Amino acid sequence: MAEDKKSFMDELGKLAEITNTVEESFLSKGKVSVVVELPEKEYRDTISNFREVDRSQPKFTISISDVDFNFVLSK
Repeated sequence: MAEDKKSFMDELGKLAEITNTVEESFLSKGKVSVVVELPEKEYRDTISNFREVDRSQPKFTISISDVDFNFVLSK
């Protein structure tokens, strides 16, 4: 289990790198939202890494600085 959490922290680090790239580009002048549509298994696996998320909802958002990563359950 600890190995899964570590690898997920690595993934969050990658999102932070994306945020840094956005903030260093012309995109930093506007509101940036990234939509990630996931199949049910991947969506449930991702959402399980967060404590205060309503797991019954078909979407959730992670905000890093001024970039919103919107995770959406694909239909």
